[in-house]
Amino acid sequence: DWIPLRDGGAISFGVLLDPLSVIMAVIASGIGTLIVVYSIGYMEHEEGAARFFFFITLFIGGMILLVTSSNLLGLYIGWEIVGLCSYALIGHYTHRKEAREAAIKAFVTTRVGDVMLFASILLTYINFGTMELEDLHSIVVGRAEAGVLDLGLLTLILLLAFGGAVGKSAQFPLHVWLPDAMEGPTPVSALIHAATMVKAGVYLVARYSLTFVPFEHFPAAQLSQWYTTIGLIGGFTALFAASMGLVSNDIKRVIAYSTISQLALMFTALSVGTPQGWFAGVFHIISHSIFKALLFLASGAVIHYVGTNNIDEMGGLRRHMPITFYTSLVGVLSLSGIPPFNGFFSKELILNSLLQAESAIPLTLVVMASILTVIYSFRWLSKVFLKEPKSDLSGGHTHHREAPYTMLAPLIVLSALTLSGLPPFEELLHELVGIHEKSSISPLTYILSLSILAVGLAVAYLFYMGGTVSPEAVRTKPILRQLHLLIENRYFIDAAYRKVFVDGVTELSRVVRDHVEVRVIDGLNYASARAFQKIVEAIRYIQTGSSNINISGVAIGLILLLIFFFAKLAGLV
Repeated sequence: DWIPLRDGGAISFGVLLDPLSVIMAVIASGIGTLIVVYSIGYMEHEEGAARFFFFITLFIGGMILLVTSSNLLGLYIGWEIVGLCSYALIGHYTHRKEAREAAIKAFVTTRVGDVMLFASILLTYINFGTMELEDLHSIVVGRAEAGVLDLGLLTLILLLAFGGAVGKSAQFPLHVWLPDAMEGPTPVSALIHAATMVKAGVYLVARYSLTFVPFEHFPAAQLSQWYTTIGLIGGFTALFAASMGLVSNDIKRVIAYSTISQLALMFTALSVGTPQGWFAGVFHIISHSIFKALLFLASGAVIHYVGTNNIDEMGGLRRHMPITFYTSLVGVLSLSGIPPFNGFFSKELILNSLLQAESAIPLTLVVMASILTVIYSFRWLSKVFLKEPKSDLSGGHTHHREAPYTMLAPLIVLSALTLSGLPPFEELLHELVGIHEKSSISPLTYILSLSILAVGLAVAYLFYMGGTVSPEAVRTKPILRQLHLLIENRYFIDAAYRKVFVDGVTELSRVVRDHVEVRVIDGLNYASARAFQKIVEAIRYIQTGSSNINISGVAIGLILLLIFFFAKLAGLV
């Protein structure tokens, strides 16, 4: 027992080791270790290395606490630890205004989701009397079998928890913090996107699915509001973020938008409400952790030796950084869903689960997002490594060289791990999570997967790889130019948030300062000061400064006290 309660109960602090928590802990510790090794070379000449490694280690530890806690309180403590560490690491370069603002933006935006999760946990404890995950599962199942479970209340608890997941996993409309989080060192970006932080939201939904919505007791139709909300937000966010990745010119922001989109795919898989959909979502967590860490660390190697984040200022790096190029190629192939890499197998399962559930709207959005994923992935690869450099910007990259082995070794290991989606590994994962009934892949799923690749690769070749069509020429058309401007400015959502929440709060504080603080609070202070001043001036006339008068006053006071004392003894008062 950790925290004793007034009613005689207690909140325990324990560890829950089930397949989901073990998978997430291995991802956090395994991928985290590779990122720490990579950071040794990356941070060699950077400032604040000790502070960096302290928060990196705490970050990984907080994520492990989050995913292995046996109760919701421990989960929430881990949840807040990773939020704090992300704030500290995104703002690591404290001398840069952009980094400081990005850290505050991430901290404040994710707090919105954190408040919703906290409300969900409070409602859970008030209505179920415990925070222990295993006890909650038993209570929910027992009430469901007895027909006394309040589905409306359960739906509210689940929706509030999903609100927390939306903030942590950067889903629409709380997605705005993640692209700006690229202001931190690249290993931080890799850790946030691959092993910690953003995976916490997906883990939360997967965990709540097992705890509150066991598949054998709750068909998806009984909690359709929760599943529908997850599916629609996930599907929309997948397409929405993929479109922004298509126009971004920052080497890390392209991958950041990709993360938002890929997390949305995981949510759409979980929204199916079946064991197969749940397995597909968890499988894609594993796949994404590997290839996303690979792409971010490769980007860091490029930035470290090129000195710019702008992919338009790169090109031709394949000759100068061959190992980084080939590992990046593996990451792009996996992200695009090309066999035999793990991204193909996990995305195939997501498409198959959506087809089986006949989730038409999420499926359509996921297909469109997957096509854009192929296009922007190869656009990124082409501009960074394949296209000839623009000599007026980059000087031909003649000064660039390959990264040190401490940075290359994690890239090579991660490249090998992208083969973890092959059938033997998938069978092992099925056994580990305890889902033995494999869903058969329908012919339509194969056709859909191949069609996505065919369309995406064809467009990528025409516009970026082969150079047959110039993107700049296409953008000369008025409608497309306006669309490009809209997407390039992130649909003006960031601008709207700044106008309403930043500028709005600033203006409100100015009004409060001018009309409340100055006129009311300061006015009361000055009025009270003037009143006391007048009282003091009135009393001052009594004080003449004469010693005789002062002594006489003391004597009169003593006489009055003695009279009162003797009267008290005599019982007169």
